[in-house]
Amino acid sequence: MSHHQSKAAYFEIRAEVRSNILAGKPMPRSRPEDIRNANARREIERRRLEREAKE
Repeated sequence: MSHHQSKAAYFEIRAEVRSNILAGKPMPRSRPEDIRNANARREIERRRLEREAKE
């Protein structure tokens, strides 16, 4: 368990994963913070490319 999330969040994630396994559904893609981090990385890269294009 990550030390950055609460116990309630951990149990919520585990319950969702377990229910998906029992229902035969695919695993959840990513946590919301993973999606935010990926979006931030894309934005940083986009800005870097724009800055290089101006040079």
